[in-house]
Amino acid sequence: MGNRFRLGIVLRLREMAEETARIELSHALDAHQHAVSAVQAAQGRAGQELRWLSDLQNGTAEAGQLQTAVFAVASAQRAIVVAQERLGRASDALFEARRLLADATRQREVVERLRDRFLVAERREREHQDTLAMAEIASTQHAVRVARERR
Repeated sequence: MGNRFRLGIVLRLREMAEETARIELSHALDAHQHAVSAVQAAQGRAGQELRWLSDLQNGTAEAGQLQTAVFAVASAQRAIVVAQERLGRASDALFEARRLLADATRQREVVERLRDRFLVAERREREHQDTLAMAEIASTQHAVRVARERR
């Protein structure tokens, strides 16, 4: 009984750890999706700035406008780099969260297998005790019959 109780507690703790890991994975996935969106937005902005610069170069634009457009393109490209770095960190965090969930799941499964083995062993022990009790009853009944027949 005590072992089953302890295994139940350990199993519950493993289930809680697995659920925590699942929540952390969800947060990491959200962060990754936001980082992907940020990269896409930065790339979109850079595309707009490049089109603006191209339009200015093809037309009659003042030097100040061209300079502003060049600075805007450079800024947009830096924003892409920053967004890609954040995406890299978010990807790393996502892979780590997946690994932690896989570990938590394996640990829970180990405890479940131990619990199942213990329950099977406990059931076999009960069946063995029942068999012994039935054999004792049969032996006693046989002895009583033999004793009655001898009278």
